[in-house]
Amino acid sequence: MDRFFSHLKQPFTSVWISLGFVIGCIATVFYYQTLEFIIFTISVLIVSLYFKPFLNVLLGFICAICCVSVHYYTFYNFESSKQDEKYAYAAELIVEDIISNKQPQYIRVKIIEFDNAQYAYFRAPSAMLSVNSEQILFVGDTFKATIAIKNFRSTKNFNVFDNERYAFTQRIFFKGKILNKELIVARNKKHSHLINYREYIKRTYSNTKLKWLYYALLTGDKSLMSFTDKQLMQSLGLSHLLAISGLHIGLIFGFCYIITRFLFKQIKYAGKQTKNLSVIYSLVGFIGSFIYVYLSDFLVSATRALIMLGCYLALYFLAKQPLRWRSILYALVILLIINPFNVLNAGLYFSFIAVVIIFLVVKQIPIFNTSFLNKVVALTVVQIALFIGLLPLSLYFFNGVSLVGLVLNLIAIPLLSLVVMPCLIIITFISSLLDIGIIISVFDESLSYLFEWLLKIPSYIRWLNIGNIDAIVVVFSYITISIFYLVPYKWLAGIPLSVILFNYLIVDKPKWQLHVFDVGHGLMVLIEKDKHALIYDFGPSYFNRFSRTRSILLPFIESNNLTVSTAILSHEDNDHAGGVEHFIKAGYETRFTTFHPHNLQDTCKVTKIDIFGLQIESFKTLNFKNENDDSCVIRVADKTHSVLLTGDISKQRELQLLQENYFLKSTVMLSPHHGSDTSSSNEFISDVNPKIVIHSSAYKGQWHFPKEEVVDRYDKINATQYVTGQQGQISIEFYNDNVRVKAAREDESYWFIKN
Repeated sequence: MDRFFSHLKQPFTSVWISLGFVIGCIATVFYYQTLEFIIFTISVLIVSLYFKPFLNVLLGFICAICCVSVHYYTFYNFESSKQDEKYAYAAELIVEDIISNKQPQYIRVKIIEFDNAQYAYFRAPSAMLSVNSEQILFVGDTFKATIAIKNFRSTKNFNVFDNERYAFTQRIFFKGKILNKELIVARNKKHSHLINYREYIKRTYSNTKLKWLYYALLTGDKSLMSFTDKQLMQSLGLSHLLAISGLHIGLIFGFCYIITRFLFKQIKYAGKQTKNLSVIYSLVGFIGSFIYVYLSDFLVSATRALIMLGCYLALYFLAKQPLRWRSILYALVILLIINPFNVLNAGLYFSFIAVVIIFLVVKQIPIFNTSFLNKVVALTVVQIALFIGLLPLSLYFFNGVSLVGLVLNLIAIPLLSLVVMPCLIIITFISSLLDIGIIISVFDESLSYLFEWLLKIPSYIRWLNIGNIDAIVVVFSYITISIFYLVPYKWLAGIPLSVILFNYLIVDKPKWQLHVFDVGHGLMVLIEKDKHALIYDFGPSYFNRFSRTRSILLPFIESNNLTVSTAILSHEDNDHAGGVEHFIKAGYETRFTTFHPHNLQDTCKVTKIDIFGLQIESFKTLNFKNENDDSCVIRVADKTHSVLLTGDISKQRELQLLQENYFLKSTVMLSPHHGSDTSSSNEFISDVNPKIVIHSSAYKGQWHFPKEEVVDRYDKINATQYVTGQQGQISIEFYNDNVRVKAAREDESYWFIKN
C-alpha cells in the first residue's frame, strides 16, 4: 500500500508510461508489420534520447508491443488442421449465443476441447456452427459432437460492415457444421441464472408494447428488437440509450448510492466520526453496477464502463482527490492490458471521448449544488458539446448524423435517468413479489404514447447521410478541436482543416468507377458516376432470409450517399438474383423499368441509352431457352474506357455475339459464368481484348472457379486478372488517361487476420 501511495505522489511518471502504452497498443494493432510502424517506432526512440519524459513513453510503448504479442499468441492464434489431412473433428462445445432458432439452428459456440487439445474456458476459441438436430439448444448448453469446420473467412468489401474483423474481436476463428443428428446435452448452472433472469424479464413485460425496450435496458440483449426498430433508434440518435454503457452504469451506481444513503438516514446510523459513509454508499453502488453488468453477461461496453467507474472511485478515495484525467487514462490502460485488441472496438472511442467531453464541460460549468435552471443550462451545454465532440466519430462509423438527436437527447436522457430506469428497477423487483400488471400497463401506455410521437417525426429530418469519410479526416478534426481548446491562438485550429481541404482540391478525381463486390459465389456490380449508380445483379440469398444485397449493396449505397438511377438483372439464378427482393423492398422497384419494362422474368430490353455521360448498351439474345445464355450482356463506356458485363453466358452465346458483329472491345471485362470453362472462348477473348479481367467467384468454392485453363487463356493476351474470392471487392477508378485498381484485401488487410 505504501508503494501505491508513493506512486500516486509521482503522477507524471505513471502518466507518461500510460500514454506510451496507449499509443503503443494503437500503433501495434493497426500498423505492425508496416512501414508506418517502423517509422513511428524509430521516431519515438529518437525523441526519447533527447527528451527525458519520452523515456517513460518509450517504456510504455515497448510494454504495449509485448502485451499485444502475448495476447495474440495466447488468445487469438488458432488454426484448424489442413482439411486434406483431416476433415471431422471431435470436440466439446459450450453454446455462447443463438443466432437463429429456425432449423437448422445457427449458433456460436466456445470450443473447450478440440481434436484432442483442451482449452480453459477463458482461452477457448469460438466458432459459428449450423446444427441440424431435433434437439433445441440454449445458451450455456454443453455437449460433445463431431464437427466439420474451417478457418473463419467472410466476404471483404469497402465501406460496409467487416465480418472478419468483427469475428476476430469476438474471437470467432472457425465456422462449419455439427455432424451429429442426436446430441447429449448438459445444462450449465452458471448460464442458467442468466437465462432464468432473462426469461423472467420477458414474462414480466410480455404484454407490453415496448417490451423490446425494457428487455434491452435490463439485460443488454437487443434480440427482441426488429430491424425497423434498430433503424429508427439510430436515425433518431437514441441508439446509444439501448447499449449498456457509461450512462447506464452511472444510473445504476447513482440509484444504489442514493437508496443506500436514504436507508442509512432512516435508521439514523451513527458510526465513528472518522468513518466515511460515502465509501459505503459508493461500495454498494459499485456492487449494484457489477450485478447489472453480470446480468448483461459482461457486455464489452458495460465492462468497459465498470472498469472506468472502479478506477475513478479508487483514485478518488485513495488519493483524496478526483484525479479525473488520470482515472480516464488508467481505466483505458487497464482495458488495454486486459485486451489490447479493444482498440478495434468503435465503442471504446465513443465512450472515452464522451467522458473527456463531460469532464471538460463540468469543470467549466458546475452542475451540482446549483439552481434548477442552471442545471438545465449545464445539461444543455453538455449535450451540445457531446454532439459536436462525437460528430467526427459518428460521420466515420455511421456515415451521417441524426438531425433531431441533439434535441431528443435533451429530453430522453433525463427521462431515462430520472423516470424509466428507476421505474424499471422498482417494477422488476416488486413483480417478483406481487402482481402489478396494472402499474406495468400504465407505465407502458405512457411511454408508448411518447414513442408514437417519435414515429411522427419526418424521416428526412431524422438523419443526414453524409457518406463515407476517411479516417484521416477524423484525426485532423480532433487535432483541430484540441488546438482550439488548448492553444491561446485559436486561428491555428484552421491549419489542419486547411490541409485536408487543400489535399481534397488537388487530388485528381476519377471520372467514374466500377465496383465488383465480393459476394462469394455470385455476382453483384455497381457502376458509379457523379454520385449516381447503375446496379447489375444482386448476389445470392441464403435460407430465404439473408442476402448480399441487404448486407453489402444497400449499406454501400448508403455509406457512399449514392442515388440509384438504373438496375439490371442478368438472369434469375439465385447467385445473381437472390437479393432482388430486398432491393425492391428498399424502395428501388422503379429502377428496373429501363431494361425490364414488363417484368424481371423476361430477357432484358435491347437498347442503348446515355446515363450521365456513360453509354449503356444491351445486346440481343436468340432466346437460347436457358437462363445462363439468355443473360443480359451490357457494355458501359465513355470516350476512353469501357466495361463488359457478361452474366453467365456460355461459348454458344459468345459465338452469337461475335456473329452479330457487335463492338465488344472493352478495357475491363467480367469473365462469363465466374470463370467457368464452359465460357471464355479464345475467339471471344480475342475480340473483347480486355486489359483487366475480374472473376466473381467464391474463395475455394465447390466449383473451383476460375478454372486454370480459363486463367491461362487470359494470360495469353496479358490481361491482369483479379478474383473477388481471393482479393475481395475490386474497385476500378477510370481517369482520363489511365485506370486505378483497388482490392479490398490488399488495401485493408490487418496483420492479425490470416487470409
